[in-house]
Formats: sequence, structure tokens, C-alpha cells
Amino acid sequence: MQKQIDVIGIGVSVLDAVMVVDGFPAEESVVRAQQRAVGIGGGIAVATATAAVLGGRAAFADLLGFDPMSESILAALRAASVDVRWVQQSDDQTASVATIWVNAASASRTIVFSPASDLELPWSDELARGVAAAKILHLNGRHLRTCLQAIEVAKQHDTLVSFDGGAHRYRSEVLPLVRASDILIVSEHFAQEHFKSQTKSDAAVSPDELVSFLQREFGSRCVGVTCGERGSWIAETDQSPWHQPATAVEAVRDTTGCGDTYHGAFLFAWSQGRSPRECARIASVVSAHNATGLGAFAFDADKIAAMLK
Repeated sequence: MQKQIDVIGIGVSVLDAVMVVDGFPAEESVVRAQQRAVGIGGGIAVATATAAVLGGRAAFADLLGFDPMSESILAALRAASVDVRWVQQSDDQTASVATIWVNAASASRTIVFSPASDLELPWSDELARGVAAAKILHLNGRHLRTCLQAIEVAKQHDTLVSFDGGAHRYRSEVLPLVRASDILIVSEHFAQEHFKSQTKSDAAVSPDELVSFLQREFGSRCVGVTCGERGSWIAETDQSPWHQPATAVEAVRDTTGCGDTYHGAFLFAWSQGRSPRECARIASVVSAHNATGLGAFAFDADKIAAMLK
């Protein structure tokens, strides 16, 4: 069938409130923020928004409520041209909210996260049609049961499966998603944790060795390990890992969402027929420029588009 969607993501969206402070406050104190930003967060939501503003046909599926935070998330996704017809709303659900304090001097972050209830996004025939119509299905393990059903549909309709393994997000429950992935790009922390769980070794392993290990473990078409300012290491099937350096920027303000925008840009480029090396280069540019703004989705899409011409 003709694919009408470039990237469809299933995940949990978040309303992020970012505050830039001179230093983290002591108890019973009040600190004035230098700057603030409110916007969307959540790995899959940010990735699909990134793909959309870069020019892709991107869609997102989640379960939200009717509370003001949920409505704010939906408005932000629509403003980024994300197709939200697969976002369901329930009276029993509210939005997840995160408050992020960014140290102005170091750009380090402290996050307080208030999740929504544990309600799962229900599977539906309409969502199945969306997955079948997409080139790429992007997941990170949230709404797990629905993700597993989506993978079955994806495999039947030549929809590639992409998995984002974020830092501090490793757990055995997501391994069926990892095994089903055609595009597997994870953080160094996620890769290291899987290496430890399988080898029972606490030895530090280099990123290229982790890529090769994941290749052997899962056999994905494309495997990557992201390492922040050190760049990323990528490998295609039966090829040795190569290094994509991080893109240099004048000043880093906030690294929130850099991994998520990396995924969104990589998948957008892949959906347009770019080579993995070109996908990684574009992803590096987008994620680095995201760090010059505030929040998980802060890059200037028009500026990026001009740079990539």
C-alpha cells in the first residue's frame, strides 16, 4: 500500500516547564528564574514533532485527558503540524507534567516529574490503519501492550520499527520491542545496562563495541549508540560502526530533549530516502541546535532547513 505517513509514534507526552536558575535553592527558599519556557516533552512526542517541523508527515498516539495541561500538549503538537487524530482523551486521565530546573552556569538539569495515571492507550482498528499507512513506527516502551500490537501490524505492512532506548530507561519489559526493531538507536547508558544484564560484567565498554554487541544481539538493520557531546556511533547490517561527531554550537543552554530531537531528525531523514550517514549528520545538527534553546523542542526549524540545503 502507498504510505501516507512518514513517522507515527506511540508514547507518553509531557508538559514541560523549564526554569533557568543561578543555583538550586535550599529548602524554604524562593529563587527567581532567569528565563522560563513551557512546551511539549516526552521522547516520542518530541521526536514526532521534530519530524513534522522538518517537513515530514508525522503522527502521534497517546492517551490524554481534558485538563488544561492535556489541551496545551495537543495545541503544541498541532502547532508543529503533528497529526493527532490517534491521541485519545479520557475523563479518567490527566497529562504528565515535568518541572525542569536548568543551572545557568553548567546547563545541568534537575527534573521533578509528575506522571499521569497508569492507564494504557487502548488498541483500536483506527490506530492499526495508521500504523499500516506509515513508513516508520517509533516506540520507546510506553503503552507497552499497544506497542506490541502495533508491531504485529507493522511487520505485516512493511512498516519499519524504530526503538528509542533512553538513559535510565532500561528494563526487561521493553526487550520484545528492541528485538523487533529495524532501527535501534539507544543511549550509551541503555546499551551499557543491556550489556551488563547479558554478560554479568560491570566492565566499561566503548560505544563502538556496544554497537557491535547490539548488532549481534538483535540484528537490526541500523544500530546506533548516542553519547551526547561525544557524538554517536552507528552501524548498518554487517558493517563496522562509524562515528558521527556532535555538531559544534556556540553555547549550550539546555540539553533537554536533545536525544529525542536526534531520533526525530534521523527518522525524518530516513523516511526521505537519505543514507544512514546522512541521517546521522542531520540528526547531529538538529539535536545540537536544540541545546541552544530552552526545552525539549526548542530548535529553529527554518534555520535548520536553511543549513541543510
